[in-house]
Amino acid sequence: GGRSPKRQVQSVELEFSPWTRYPYMGPFNRKAAEVVEEVVAIEAEAMSTAVMAVLGFIAFLYGATVIVFLYQESKVGWKKITRWLRNLVFVFAMLAGATVMIIPSLVVYLVGGSKKGMHFACYLMRTYFKVMGPILWGPFTFEGTENLPDGSTPTIYCANHQSSVDFCTIFCLPNGPPAVSVAKSSMMFLPGFGQMISLMGGIMVSRGKKGTLAMLLEIGVQRLKSGLSVGIFPQGTRTVPKKGEPLRGFKIGCFKLAVEGKVPVVPFTIIYPDDFMCSSGNPPGVKVIIHPRVEPGDDADKLMKTVEKLVLDPLMKETGALAPVPYVPKKKAEAKKSD
Repeated sequence: GGRSPKRQVQSVELEFSPWTRYPYMGPFNRKAAEVVEEVVAIEAEAMSTAVMAVLGFIAFLYGATVIVFLYQESKVGWKKITRWLRNLVFVFAMLAGATVMIIPSLVVYLVGGSKKGMHFACYLMRTYFKVMGPILWGPFTFEGTENLPDGSTPTIYCANHQSSVDFCTIFCLPNGPPAVSVAKSSMMFLPGFGQMISLMGGIMVSRGKKGTLAMLLEIGVQRLKSGLSVGIFPQGTRTVPKKGEPLRGFKIGCFKLAVEGKVPVVPFTIIYPDDFMCSSGNPPGVKVIIHPRVEPGDDADKLMKTVEKLVLDPLMKETGALAPVPYVPKKKAEAKKSD
């Protein structure tokens, strides 16, 4: 028991050193260690390359989406666009914010079921864009708020379609309805945003494709029965109203959904100031006129004409645009030409 501290240290080293305890395996162990280190280094490098490739692809996907969005906005008919930075921030915030919401929405969806998941996803999107929209574009001013039903009442909200900012108006409605959107199927490919539309219970449609109307009615009625409202822009394509030119007419799909689902339609008109995309200083904001709700009845065509007039009349008065040319599906238009 009288060994010196130095000898004790040496004995510990000898006891735990594999090279000393198993001298005949020393060279093998050294070679194995070198091979393991080399394999680990290769795997680490491969993992790093894979991570960088994924991040690069995500950056490319988001960047390409932003560019496409800005390009499309430049083609809707604005007289002049100088607020490119504001548009850039808006699109990026739209995609990034929606991306962050995916995980909590998925958790609620998986734990609480599809109905709770859709309502929660609607709540997140409504809360986010109700704050973000006015910050970037100025105040959303609502007229006729007394015409809004209770937010929990399944309703179809429809308006004119002019800009990518339009969808914010539905999220900003004072009665706070959990509203799902009807969107073209290509929206699913928007990173983050497309997935959140799906988690909200959004109805994706393919324009001109056979069976689209039947799918809209089937899924739309399901959403209404689950306590959700539906937000839609019946003109289909974004177009800035111009003086002396006819507005786009409404398509009948959402009105057939109202009749089928036996729910009222709340029409509202979105009016943008002329300098909305080119104003200097503070953003001018958006005016929203909410019209009295219209009961569905049993005639979708009559309902469409009533709502179309309510929505587009203030727009014609404000912009000097002409009454809309009735929408004619491509197949019918081609048939008329051949006749």
